[in-house]
Amino acid sequence: MIRPERYGDVTRLRMSTWRSRSIGYEVSAYVTRGVLIDCGFPDVRRALARALDALRPTGAIITHAHEDHAGNVGLLARRGIPLDIGAPSLDELRAGRRVRAYRRYTWGQPAPFAEPFAPFDPAPLRLISAPGHCPDHRVVWDAERETLFSADLWLGVHVKVMHAAEEDPWRLVADLRAAAALGPQRLFDAHRGSVRHPVQALAAKADWLEQTIAVVERRVAQGWDDRTIVRAVLGGEEWAGFVSRGEYARANLVRNVRAGRRAAR
Repeated sequence: MIRPERYGDVTRLRMSTWRSRSIGYEVSAYVTRGVLIDCGFPDVRRALARALDALRPTGAIITHAHEDHAGNVGLLARRGIPLDIGAPSLDELRAGRRVRAYRRYTWGQPAPFAEPFAPFDPAPLRLISAPGHCPDHRVVWDAERETLFSADLWLGVHVKVMHAAEEDPWRLVADLRAAAALGPQRLFDAHRGSVRHPVQALAAKADWLEQTIAVVERRVAQGWDDRTIVRAVLGGEEWAGFVSRGEYARANLVRNVRAGRRAAR
């Protein structure tokens, strides 16, 4: 299912299936200046194909290779839609790695991206690297309209879960500060939609995460184990940590802080 919402010059495409809704997840793509930003997940392919017939985008941007953002890139290429894909994202998509069962349940398994495509220049939209979420992650900045499409940068202020290994807490703080410094008057999040008071929201998450990192670092220095830190600082593990077998878990915030401290020595 795709449900469109209009915000003046921006169209939000809210994408979900009964499976994603059953665990409280959806994702959004956006259309601005005739450009599609991200293309959703494999299990909404047919709905997206119908939407493309009506939208007829001049090109598309892929912010990063996760299957909920780039899961239909092959469809776009087959439709002849020019694409802006960062080189690291393209490598991931071409590799076509199989995702874990909980991700297949929620989003579906993306096919390897084998199609040729025409490159796309999204100007005046600008792509800004924001690798705290994952190494290939980018956000989209419309300076003229003071609008930021933040992909998975924000997601909410008190987000305690992280991906294993690839998510960098310190880099994420830096990315949030850099995004706030742009002074966006509008912020569109891939999972939360339109965010009120963008600069304050970005700064609030950066502040909370920075403070949380500091507390975790102190506990690590005091010799606490990860499980105890998760309980004391983050309120214990949540269901996603168990279902994902630790791939997407609160414990990863602690582990990634610990790994960063070790690497800094």
